Formats: sequence, C-alpha cells, structure tokens
Amino acid sequence: MEFLSPFLLLILVLIVAALVVQNIAFKKGKFVEVEYSSNQRLSIAISVAAPLIFWAVFTTQYFLIAFGIAIGAACYQRKKWYKFK
Repeated sequence: MEFLSPFLLLILVLIVAALVVQNIAFKKGKFVEVEYSSNQRLSIAISVAAPLIFWAVFTTQYFLIAFGIAIGAACYQRKKWYKFK
C-alpha cells in the first residue's frame, strides 16, 4: 500500500467510522426529516461546492470544478434532509 500515506489512511478510517455511527443513529431513530427552504438549500449547496471549486482553481485540477458544480446542484435539488432530534 505504497500509494496510501498514513494521513490518508487515517482520513479514510475516520470517514468509515462516521458512516457506521450515522447508520447506527438512523436505525435507532435519532434523526428527523426536515425540509429546507430554497434559500437554505442554496446556502448548503454553496458551502458544499465552494471548497471543491476553490481547490480546483488553486491546484489546476479543473475536473473538480465540474464535480463541485454537480454536487452543489444535487444538494440544491434534494428536498428531504435529516437532522438530529
């Protein structure tokens, strides 16, 4: 596993752990469904897409611009969100 640095491996382990905890919380009913207004969804979409787009511009990895726009559009189109009780 030469291509995985210890830092990247740590990040991957933390992501997997967070997803497992989220799955357990869903099963225990710790989340409630909410619907955000279009302005709130737009702010969520911008906050999710902006770091990717800025990273793409500064590192000249321009495919991330399209990826950031796609993720932002998906966040904006999503009507149902979940939050903790």
